[in-house]
Amino acid sequence: MMEQSVEELLAKLVAVPSVNPEHSADPAVTGERRVADFIAGYLSDRGFQIEWLEKTPGRPNLIASYGPDDPKYTVLLEAHLDTVGIDGMTVAPFDPQIRDGRMYGRGTTDTKGPLAAALWALDRDRLQALSGASCRVIFIGAMGEETGNEGAFEVAEHGIRADEALILEPTEMQPIHTHKGTLWFRVELLGLSAHGSNPELGRSAILAMKKVIDALNSQIEADQHRFEDPVLGLPTLNIGRIHGGTALNIVPEKCVMDVDRRTLPAEDTRAILRRVDVVLAKLKSSGEIREGKVHLIKDCPAVATPPDGRLIGRLVKCCAETGVKAGPAGAAWYSDAGAFSAVCGETAVFGPGSIKQAHTCDEFIEISELHRGAKCLRGFFSALADDVKGMR
Repeated sequence: MMEQSVEELLAKLVAVPSVNPEHSADPAVTGERRVADFIAGYLSDRGFQIEWLEKTPGRPNLIASYGPDDPKYTVLLEAHLDTVGIDGMTVAPFDPQIRDGRMYGRGTTDTKGPLAAALWALDRDRLQALSGASCRVIFIGAMGEETGNEGAFEVAEHGIRADEALILEPTEMQPIHTHKGTLWFRVELLGLSAHGSNPELGRSAILAMKKVIDALNSQIEADQHRFEDPVLGLPTLNIGRIHGGTALNIVPEKCVMDVDRRTLPAEDTRAILRRVDVVLAKLKSSGEIREGKVHLIKDCPAVATPPDGRLIGRLVKCCAETGVKAGPAGAAWYSDAGAFSAVCGETAVFGPGSIKQAHTCDEFIEISELHRGAKCLRGFFSALADDVKGMR
C-alpha cells in the first residue's frame, strides 16, 4: 500500500476534534481521547508498544515506545494533544482545506502540523535504524498543554526518562534551546467592609491591593537590574486579572489578583513568592488588611539546554541539509519542554509552522513548510541513529 503524504496525515489529525475542555462546553469537540486513539493506532501499526496514563477521567496521556528494553540511548518526542477553542473561527475548524499552498483548520499549526511531520518522518526504515543502533524511541501525546501543561507534568512525574527530548511546536524550524519559565500566582486580600459613606470605618482590600501592585512593580524593576539572559532578555511581570468589591457603596472587603511572572533560568521562584509574603505581612501588621494569602497556580521551570550540544547541533545540521537557515534560538513563551527538561537530558523545542498562526481565527500552515519540516525530521532521525551507533 502506498504511504500517505504528510499533508494527508495532517488532514486526518485536524479532522479529529481535540479542543481543551476549558475552551468549550460542547462534548462533540472537546477532550483528547479521540485524537489519542488515532495516534495510538497509527503508532501501533508501526510496532510501538502503547501505554496509557489517565489521571483525569476521559483525558488520557499517550505513552508509546519502540526499540530495545535496555537501550544505549533514549530519545523522547512529545506533542500536546489539545487545541484551543473554535469560537470566532473564519475557516472550518475540523474540515481541513488546502488553498493557495496552505492548509487551514484548528491545530494545523499548533500543534498537529509539527506532530504530523514527526509521525510521518518516523517511518519503518528510520525506526529499524534507531532500534538497530540500540536507541529507544518514546512518543508522548500529552493532554492539557493549553491550560497549564498538566499532561506533561503528569508524564514526567510518572517516571519517564530520556537522554534527549524533542518537544514538537511551531518554531518556524528554529531549534529553541531555551525559553522562560512561568510562575503564576494569586494574591487574595481580606479587608473589612463598611458603608461607602463612612469608608474610614472599613479597610479597603482594593486600596491595599494597589500597594501590592506597587510592590510587585518595584520588585520586577529590581529583578530586571539583577537578572538578564543573553538570549531571553529580562524577566517580566503581568497583572492579568483583578477582581474586588461587591457594590459601589460598600468598602470592598475582598480583592483577588492573578499574576503572570515570566522567569529566567537563574531565578529562584520560591524567593519571588517569599517577597510577596513579606509585603502581605506588612499590610496585615499595619492594620490595612485582616488577612493576605498567596496561592500558587503554576510554577514551571525555564528551559536551558546548551546551544552547542549534540541535540541542537543535529537539528541545525539537518535544517541546513533541507535548505533552512537555522541556529540556536530562545523564546519568551512557555511549552511542555519545561516539564521534560527536568527529567531528560538535552531538551529542545522544534517544528514547522509559525507561532504567529497559533490560536488564530484562520489558523493555517504552509504546505511547503510542512514538507520541509517532515524532510528535516526524517534526516534528524537518520542522523540520530548514526550518532547512537557511534557512541561507546
